[in-house]
Amino acid sequence: MTDSKELSRRRFLSVVASTAATSCLPLSLDAVLACESPPAMAEDGHIAISREALATEPVIVLNSGYRLLINSKTGSIVSFRSTFGVDRDLLISNHVRLPLLKMELMNDHSEFLTIDSLQAKVVTVRKNGEEAEPTITIEYKDIADLPIEARVTVRCPANETLTYWSLELMNGTTSWIGHIQFPLIEIPFDKLVDDDPSHILWSFADGGLASPVVPSMSIGPWGNNQRNTPELWRYNNYPGQWTSTQLMAYYNDAGGLYVACDDPSGLPKFIDPLIEEDGVTMGLGHYPGTRGPSTLKLSYNVVLGTFHGDWYAAAEIYRDWASKQPFCATKLAQRKDHPAWLTDSPVAIAFPMRGQGDWDPPAAVNAEYTPATNALPYLEKLAAGLECPLMPIVFNWEHGGPWVQPDAFPPLGGEAAMREFMARAKEKGWYPVLYGDGLSWVTWQKNTNYDGMAYFKSRDGKAAVARKWDGSLLEDVWAWRKNYVACLGTEKGRQMVLDMTRKMSELGPAVIQQFDQGPGPRACYAADHGHPPVPGPWMTAAFTGLIQADTKAARSTKAAVIMSCEGAPPESYLQDFQTWDARASMCPLYSFLYHEYGNGHQGFYTNRVSDEALRLSVARAIVNGYMVNVTLRDKGLIEYDWDQLWNRAIPDQVAIVDWIKRANQFRTGIARDYLVFGRMLRPWKVSNVMTRDFGWGKEPLVQSAIWQAPDGRIGIVLANYADLGESPRVELAVTGQKQLKLTIDGLETRRTVLLPTVIDIEMTPRSLALIEVQ
Repeated sequence: MTDSKELSRRRFLSVVASTAATSCLPLSLDAVLACESPPAMAEDGHIAISREALATEPVIVLNSGYRLLINSKTGSIVSFRSTFGVDRDLLISNHVRLPLLKMELMNDHSEFLTIDSLQAKVVTVRKNGEEAEPTITIEYKDIADLPIEARVTVRCPANETLTYWSLELMNGTTSWIGHIQFPLIEIPFDKLVDDDPSHILWSFADGGLASPVVPSMSIGPWGNNQRNTPELWRYNNYPGQWTSTQLMAYYNDAGGLYVACDDPSGLPKFIDPLIEEDGVTMGLGHYPGTRGPSTLKLSYNVVLGTFHGDWYAAAEIYRDWASKQPFCATKLAQRKDHPAWLTDSPVAIAFPMRGQGDWDPPAAVNAEYTPATNALPYLEKLAAGLECPLMPIVFNWEHGGPWVQPDAFPPLGGEAAMREFMARAKEKGWYPVLYGDGLSWVTWQKNTNYDGMAYFKSRDGKAAVARKWDGSLLEDVWAWRKNYVACLGTEKGRQMVLDMTRKMSELGPAVIQQFDQGPGPRACYAADHGHPPVPGPWMTAAFTGLIQADTKAARSTKAAVIMSCEGAPPESYLQDFQTWDARASMCPLYSFLYHEYGNGHQGFYTNRVSDEALRLSVARAIVNGYMVNVTLRDKGLIEYDWDQLWNRAIPDQVAIVDWIKRANQFRTGIARDYLVFGRMLRPWKVSNVMTRDFGWGKEPLVQSAIWQAPDGRIGIVLANYADLGESPRVELAVTGQKQLKLTIDGLETRRTVLLPTVIDIEMTPRSLALIEVQ
């Protein structure tokens, strides 16, 4: 390793200017003019590579499922091709122009310098190892004329189509490592003439899937068209912050690219697809949180591979790894922290004590639900119609306005009335829920025109808040509210969260959801908070401790309280939450991976735009293993969805109550072993079903999924939510003589069949069916 040396501020700024093409530090015009010209740029904006490097013979690894080419002069990935019958190039055509790794350094003045592997003075690439496991070693020295070296090792087992990429880094400067992007992977946009569009899978909340791959595609958190910017990488999004797993994938019918990390400990990362000018970066960022001079090695591998099939094929690969990790140690049926009532599928019903949504000013108090005891007659009527217990979710209960934390108490209607509501709900066999607001210290709310700055200042709120790199307070600014973000490294930030949970617990709920907006740590760059001034492993340790303390606070008054969160819990915290308020979509990734370890309810924002779309959301939830939830509007009536104003049409109350009742009884009755305790399998083909597009894309009028019960039985669940009958044809893709049991709305038939075969089912409007194979 090169001798360590201090990187002076003058030297730091000089290097920043000379690498302006990839630097994130804003420079004045005079500073730019005073420095040397940046390196020549390629037309696509990437640093140009010499003709010699482009023309050099690459290092090649051939596998039954892929062909990997590494440039022997730069270590960059030239090509990664899937070879499942029809070869397919998975990366952009000029991928060799991308560096293999990029990193951002930060000095003591919080100034950033971005460097990459193409700036190394010395690069060594060699292939060795046995035929059973070829290994490529890539070494970089004196990156950007700095005492920084890197070693990348790529293991390529011949008996699988996955490759394992590890990174060691020797930082001889005195700078902090802000983040590392490794490896840089960019996939191409689809061509307009393609009749086989590509798809991208990513792990937003309960699962995200988008197609075709085009510059305007909706991708990233909440379906935004997320672009690659330097600042984006300065904040992790895993664990929590909406990213629930370490899996991404890109595929079409010819073949696919598998991208994942095999880290069981939940270290902070950035994992998201990002739109570029010429394609989509499958973004992977790492946060070692170390300062030089030092040596580090990532404690996990980046896993790149190929697969053939749809997103389920990629998810099966990931699940095979995940099922062996500590966070999958205990399945739902064996979990001691999981109450029996939760497996009885209570229907979650949210009602707002004030306003009609999060954002609608001026927000009037709703007399039907304030105090909360006023909601009891409406809930009793629904419980009778649904013939099941309820999970009443009290929305907009906070003193200052919706989601205002910590200035939330006393609750609307007073503490005594709220305690009475909780007690009476429990007497009826219900399980009431209160939500907090994660790490947020809310200072403004449009709904009530709440101004919390005086409250914030009087309680020295600044001491609790995370800092950006420029020293300013980390703040979320929404159209309808503003909040600062608590730093987990400060005792005041921790106590703000724990006090909120403890005070909610004193009101008597059965379920507490403190961690809204995804449970996970947020980055803080403060130098005086007792943690490194960059994102790193300290965040995972701090958040793990906070979750444990928060659970203790929630159970300080009653040990039976269970914990929930918004969106699927990050896999590393799977065993810390008993349920969750899902952010479900048409892609049930999280159910496929982890349903046998925990169940959530389907959540809100599920495109319920009409009566038929409302019934679809119930069908989609049931077949994908979720519990059902709805929202109330005025007069105790079921609304289409949360955050929709009450000036629109009212759903057919009798019809939706009947549909939810029968769907829920199906889940807790004949399909219980599958939809409560089962493992989702890759779907068998279901054809001869009409499709409709309600805004999310075409969806079949008969929703379906295939499950395996703990005892090995296979069940195909089908839900026809339409107003007309449907005749789905189901291909039973197993072999041998099997016992077949078909149940449609309680009518059961049995027969012995020789498989594989197909079965045609006549489903009446709004009916449910279960095919069991054993």
